[in-house]
Amino acid sequence: MFVELSSIARASLGYKSLQNNFFYLNQPTIDTYGVEKKYLTPILMLRDLNGRAYSQSPPPSLWLFNCKDTKADLRGTGALRYIDAMADRSAADKKQTGKNLTIREALEAQGGSVWYAPKARPVAHNVWLRKAFDGVFSPLLFTKPALVDQRCNSLAPVAGIDWQEVAAVLTCSLFAYSLEINGSASMGAGALEAPTTKLRDYPVLNVAKLKAAERAKLVALAQDVWSSEQPLDWSKPEATPGPKLRALDDWIMKRTGRNITVATLYRDIQEVCLSRIAVAADKGKKTKKKHSENIGGVAESIAKAIRPKIQLRNFPEDFVRGEILDMNFNIDRRKVRTINVSQLLGTYDIAIIDDAGTKIFEATLPSPVAESIARSVLWGRSDFSLSSDAKIMNRALSEFLKWAVQIEKNVSTAIAESALGTGYEDALRREIYARLGIHPLASVATLPNQISLAAPSLAG
Repeated sequence: MFVELSSIARASLGYKSLQNNFFYLNQPTIDTYGVEKKYLTPILMLRDLNGRAYSQSPPPSLWLFNCKDTKADLRGTGALRYIDAMADRSAADKKQTGKNLTIREALEAQGGSVWYAPKARPVAHNVWLRKAFDGVFSPLLFTKPALVDQRCNSLAPVAGIDWQEVAAVLTCSLFAYSLEINGSASMGAGALEAPTTKLRDYPVLNVAKLKAAERAKLVALAQDVWSSEQPLDWSKPEATPGPKLRALDDWIMKRTGRNITVATLYRDIQEVCLSRIAVAADKGKKTKKKHSENIGGVAESIAKAIRPKIQLRNFPEDFVRGEILDMNFNIDRRKVRTINVSQLLGTYDIAIIDDAGTKIFEATLPSPVAESIARSVLWGRSDFSLSSDAKIMNRALSEFLKWAVQIEKNVSTAIAESALGTGYEDALRREIYARLGIHPLASVATLPNQISLAAPSLAG
């Protein structure tokens, strides 16, 4: 009654863009450049999905920039404005070579008729599964097929099998057991990894061997689970399957011909799951302090080398020399927790909020002026002055962003040349910026609507 998963469904890695900072657009970026809807495909990230439910229907927070037209055909479009604005931005780090490339250079190296077209074809599916698990093994189900990022695997039914039948097989506790005993606990903190290529070989119930009435019953039992129960977290000692999941599991176990009760199945799943997490927790206690110390030491060394370059120029004053600076600010940068910005018809609504939830500053200003205030705070400034003239600040912003991107490249080069090793780049980058007193979003092309300044730091 069991076959490899590949016999009932094709497992594929979720969408991999190769340059998320170019291909994944949020709504403010879309609005800023006026990117046309026909060039945008909704894409969901793992953070968008509800781990406490089977059925998923979240609104997208990101869109895939899916443009294959030539530049000649894009004249006058928002898509072309976006392409031109991003072409010379620094690409995501190339961990293998450590070379710093522009987005255009990195994507041109990957081939294709036009460099800004996505290299992979986006395909939406009804059934998705996390690549890594803690104690929740349930599938993520979409009535309307959805496109999900690479932190999930898609499961597309083979010919003759319905997607709900595949989903039912992935919902039962036998599949949770299959994941637990076949997965690899190699992702830290005890997380269980199910790589796409290996997932295809995991044993599952052979739906094709069931009669038509049995297949209908299987789906009906699974639908009862999806509609009335939450996914079970087997990492919780008190975890107890609900009556609908028990009914599904009991029905399946009786058809396997195995003399194993659901109670025994549940006990075995939980014992293995809790043991995996306990072993990882013990190992983590011994290594966490060492990793933190290593990251902190390397970050301080890099920050020390970068700091003089930053101190050469203050934003915004040194980028508007010779101009009248008629707006003066004294904002305690240490107390700022959130910056909210909202663009509308050439103006920005800006609000700077402290750790008590009090608005330190709030105004509606010309876009370059408001953006300069936000970026000054993000760049670590507390006392600064700027001009209320939009043209002056627009020129200052343009010059600042070119300079700040170069600082960003210097940081990336230092990280690539560090001896810390791969796997710690993101943590190291966060710690460097924390020690420099700069928020990583200070130099991005388009500021998001809400920015949190409460990022943790090893620096204390």
